[in-house]
Amino acid sequence: MSISTQHPHRDFVLITNPISGKGKAAAVGRQAFQRLTTGGYTGQLELTTQPGDANRIARKAVDNGSHWIIACGGDGTIHEVVNAIAEKPDVVLGVLPCGRGNDFAEALKIPTKPAEAIEVLLNGATRQVDLGKVGEHYFITILTCGFDAEVTRRVADEGAPFSGTASYVYTAIRTLFSYQSIVARLEGDFGSYEGEILLTATGITSGYGGGMKIVPAAIIDDGLFDVCIIERVPRRTVLRMLFTLFWGGHAGHRAVRMHRTKSLTIETSPPILLYADGERVCQTPATVAIVERGLTVIAPAE
Repeated sequence: MSISTQHPHRDFVLITNPISGKGKAAAVGRQAFQRLTTGGYTGQLELTTQPGDANRIARKAVDNGSHWIIACGGDGTIHEVVNAIAEKPDVVLGVLPCGRGNDFAEALKIPTKPAEAIEVLLNGATRQVDLGKVGEHYFITILTCGFDAEVTRRVADEGAPFSGTASYVYTAIRTLFSYQSIVARLEGDFGSYEGEILLTATGITSGYGGGMKIVPAAIIDDGLFDVCIIERVPRRTVLRMLFTLFWGGHAGHRAVRMHRTKSLTIETSPPILLYADGERVCQTPATVAIVERGLTVIAPAE
């Protein structure tokens, strides 16, 4: 684990996605702004209005000399901000989790209760964590390929009648009955794999979808991806696996392969979209690389 030190910055830019958490993030952003400013910090509150805003606001803030950027929203909002501040060790990320899943915050043990998360901003310590990079995109949680990427696409594009993890489970069950497996070639430090797959998940953190532990042994700062390859299996097996994901129970199944690697090359037939942090990032073929300790973030003090 990287060494934590008290964060030194007094000025902040707080970027809030007001529709995150079914509108909860707007109130959390205002609450945090008030708490920080009354606590002696100075800064500005910026609200996003459309996709890409968080990234643009963060880039402008960094260009203007800001060293403390706070993201209030879900993993998608954090993803945008991180893509503006990645590999800038003098820029510190603060996180106020208000999204559907909040898997990055969970990996860092940042509380989801707003008052407690704000206290982490005030009294936490900086920590360096790993990033993933595919093409020009950085990511903070898990890169999805195959079935889980299609579930992510449907949640993002079509929505679901539930919130949180239930939205992913509901969409996964719906997707299962129309999804066709793909042929993939995967190459990493572990060697290579070629065959029909249900999915490949390449993770810095252990979970996605609000706590589904697809790579349960992943560590956020060990300099390695944990990769889960699930071979093509019958639909009834996928259904059983779906509910064991919450404790990593799928890992022992004979159709599941777990590996660790610093990079992964993914080729599929046909070419498919890849998602990371719930966001569309690129199409196969692609190479994913670890960026060791490429992000400085405020987390609970040890």
